[in-house]
Amino acid sequence: MRPIIPFFLSVGCSLSAPAWMADLSPPAPGKHPAIPPSTLDFTLSWKGMLKAGKLQIEFAPKGVKKPGSLVTRCSASSVGAAATLFPYSHSYWSEIDPTSYSSRYFHSTEKDSKETVVTTNRYSLKSVSVNEVTTETKSGTTATEAFSFPYGPARDLFSAILYVRSQKLDPGEEHTLLLLPLASPYLLKVKVEAKEKHLGRDTLRISFALRKIDRSTNTLVAYKKLKKPVTLWLSDDADRIPIELRASVYIGDVRAVLTNFTKNP
Repeated sequence: MRPIIPFFLSVGCSLSAPAWMADLSPPAPGKHPAIPPSTLDFTLSWKGMLKAGKLQIEFAPKGVKKPGSLVTRCSASSVGAAATLFPYSHSYWSEIDPTSYSSRYFHSTEKDSKETVVTTNRYSLKSVSVNEVTTETKSGTTATEAFSFPYGPARDLFSAILYVRSQKLDPGEEHTLLLLPLASPYLLKVKVEAKEKHLGRDTLRISFALRKIDRSTNTLVAYKKLKKPVTLWLSDDADRIPIELRASVYIGDVRAVLTNFTKNP
């Protein structure tokens, strides 16, 4: 009779799995060559007119040694008038399996005029351990939230980027990923819309649609901060680097345009 116990346990687990789990793409990456060690700089703007910030992403940054992991480092800040109206900065650190592109570790520090939020995520194939510490700027009051998200394989932002760029990316191709970049989980729908010229380059136009996952019910809900799918133009070459990103969010049309790409020796 004992074998029937694990049988009922497995049935119970399968019945309790959220419906969106069945939509997830296979976790294995595609065959496109890995991104070279490199630094990418972007200008952030509203509608391409008002410069609002700067963003830098480093894949395998120089001087960083983390055996067995691909490290990605990212920093951003608001500038000019935007920094006066909405002072903001962040620093991200991501550690990813260089073969599977699965997330291992993600650390984030985000600051604005009201608070500083430090988030640490540790990923496994079955769950993500999240610890978030929020400190109010004026009072110095600190609040901590810690929880385990019991589904996987979830990805951080850079794991998702590397997974997508590794795929074949023919027009019409679609992928669905579980995204847990900070402390909120999302279902990410990726679709290759077309091959086209953009800013004088051959690119792949890709759309990203997000739905939030309610952690109390594990059901999908609308992500109200995003008004429509994000559009990304990825260079249609061996490097496959982001050329421009446009997002219609609650504060308006936000754009990130590549200004510099350097391969690190």
